[in-house]
Amino acid sequence: MAFADGCAGVGLGGGARRLTVYRRAVELQDTLERRRMIRSFRPDPVDQDVLDRILASVLHAPSAGFSQGTELLVLEDPSAVAAFWDLNEQPDFPTPPEHLALRPPVVVVVLSNPDAYTERYAAPDKIAFGLDQAGNWPVPYWDVDAGMATMLMLLAVVEEGLGAFFAGLADDGRPTLDHFGVPGNFRTIGFVGLGHPAEADIASAGSSAFKRRRRPVAELVHSDRW
Repeated sequence: MAFADGCAGVGLGGGARRLTVYRRAVELQDTLERRRMIRSFRPDPVDQDVLDRILASVLHAPSAGFSQGTELLVLEDPSAVAAFWDLNEQPDFPTPPEHLALRPPVVVVVLSNPDAYTERYAAPDKIAFGLDQAGNWPVPYWDVDAGMATMLMLLAVVEEGLGAFFAGLADDGRPTLDHFGVPGNFRTIGFVGLGHPAEADIASAGSSAFKRRRRPVAELVHSDRW
């Protein structure tokens, strides 16, 4: 739980910004505990207002230098969604026939744009960091930020009472991006499939989450030193 204490002025980008801090508990823990991958869906369309709120969640994701290089390709039209699945069917791992009708009605391809970051860091207030070339970044923050935006979408899905999963595209995803006219300077980190969960999540029955134990926090956290 997080609690707030009035307003505070903090320096952001060289100026002060007033932040609204709330005095009530934020019920985040409940959302976190309910979040899991859902892979079986009803064919019902997702209400547009609900989808818009889910997509708007990415506006609150961190962004290095406020580069804002994460964009989304949203597929809702049944023909577009069908084309997406055709392009991403892997012959060595075909979709079981009984899972075809359980696919989500909405697919959101998450895109990152390295150029947005190198251009931002070529600006006068950032050029001293030496990150105006993609090869100079020790960590590709365009992908990191896209991943953070994806997590916010997955949490927003839970808040809206829907289900979702995240997965990668076939190969590097370029054939899919080309098919839908995505410019060549964008890359994809994967996609979110979302919709109304089916009564039983048949498509998740053999997933790794059901085969492997969840590691406890004590195994993941190293205090002060390894």
